[in-house]
Amino acid sequence: MNNKIKSIFSILLGTFLMAIAVNGILVPNQMLSGGISGISLFLHFLAGTNLSLTNILLNIPLFILAFIFLKRRFIYFSLLGMICFSFWLELTNGFVIPTQSPLTIILVAGLLNGLGMGILFRGDASVGGTDIIAKILNKFFSFSMGNVILSINMVIMLTSIFAFGIDISILTAASMFISSQTTNYVVDGLNRRRTVSIITSPDTGQAIAKDIMEVMNRGVTIVPAIGGYTHQNKYILYANVNLREVAKLKHIVSAHDSHAFVTVSDVAQVIGNGRGFLSLEQNN
Repeated sequence: MNNKIKSIFSILLGTFLMAIAVNGILVPNQMLSGGISGISLFLHFLAGTNLSLTNILLNIPLFILAFIFLKRRFIYFSLLGMICFSFWLELTNGFVIPTQSPLTIILVAGLLNGLGMGILFRGDASVGGTDIIAKILNKFFSFSMGNVILSINMVIMLTSIFAFGIDISILTAASMFISSQTTNYVVDGLNRRRTVSIITSPDTGQAIAKDIMEVMNRGVTIVPAIGGYTHQNKYILYANVNLREVAKLKHIVSAHDSHAFVTVSDVAQVIGNGRGFLSLEQNN
């Protein structure tokens, strides 16, 4: 019950922030948003169509896809999100945030929209539209939802150049980028990790693994390997740490093997048992 209440609260707050971004910044400055709301704005500026009604009509085929590929909980909460978003669009119609500077416009619009989307995603919901496509790709291919949405939105932005000119399109693109980065931070920011792979000899590999587990309190996976050039036995150590721990880990490695081969990769989420990792139940 508590999780459902949190999700409903996330939907109400997230959709409210997104509606404020649309009516308060985008509409007065004739800027587009991303996804279905962007298409709705496009039609609104060209033909004067109702934003909330167009948003609902365009979402119908995408929700059919959602029923095929996504879990019911996400669909129901996303349906609620779409309805709430349309409701807030009507309620905040005519509300304008007074802005003059183009920089202020793109920052406020991007932050409000991205924060609202991130809150929705954290509540395992959305407002439908291209959020559904992003969720499907995230579920099956682990693509970043913010980056998927940005890619789709860039197509909308390029189309808008022919209708509204390059100046408005550039402002729209900048706002979309800030929105996607804000979404990524809200969804993944507190759980961003670094994946470290260490190639070393079996003797030093055992010592390095021991220090990582005992000094850093992090798990290590050891994979036996053979060097392609030297044909010598090697160990590949695999570990996930947070950003602040990378320097400590490199110090441990260099203390045991100054010739070890180390790669550090950025990851958005780490799911499973471990200190600070997301539990598997949160992602089912």
